[in-house]
Amino acid sequence: MVILSEHSPYSKNQTPFLHKWDTAYRKSHAMYQREIDRITYHLQRSQRGLWLTGSWLYPYLHQRELLLLELYKKKQLLGGVFKEDIEGYEKINPDIQSDLNKVFNAHWYIPWGGLLAAGLLNVGAAFINLQYSYRLGLVILPVAFDYLYQKNDVSAYNRSLQFLNFAVEYRKARAQIELDKEYFTRESGQIFQRFRHTVKNPRPVFDIYSELINLVGHENVGELTD
Repeated sequence: MVILSEHSPYSKNQTPFLHKWDTAYRKSHAMYQREIDRITYHLQRSQRGLWLTGSWLYPYLHQRELLLLELYKKKQLLGGVFKEDIEGYEKINPDIQSDLNKVFNAHWYIPWGGLLAAGLLNVGAAFINLQYSYRLGLVILPVAFDYLYQKNDVSAYNRSLQFLNFAVEYRKARAQIELDKEYFTRESGQIFQRFRHTVKNPRPVFDIYSELINLVGHENVGELTD
């Protein structure tokens, strides 16, 4: 396993955001790599399989693990999720924190929906005086169905992956601003004059570019020319 130094080569004063990101990446790299290796190993064993249930069942029975592998790779690249990542994305998905908790923190699901359905079915069974052996089935079946459905539901995984992809691209753009700040503050070139004319905004190009990144992150791109 690659062991990274926790010391970031980027200046905390000149590029504070990039320094923060790089430091978080270096500190958490080994932790996420262990999870990536663990999931990869399990998927490889599942792909080889036992008896006749090998590769032909592999992709269909392990969708959640395949998504989880991609999620940990993205989290490793991000060095973890920052508070501002979530705050900037909540306008797109207000429940993103719940999705992340379901993916990374939930270890046991209580099938409340199945229990409620089982209770209602047993109330109905009591009215028609159904045998207790059948009533037990009316408890087991909805609870088991609810549990299996939630266990195999990957919608929160997909939404979390969309969020992490967004966070990676947004951070890259924001970090690029810091690295190119000196270049964008040179206003004499024709390219900068054409850019200001195109967006119909006389402000410094660096300010416009910085605002563009922030507006894209908050889905208010139309405000750029106001």
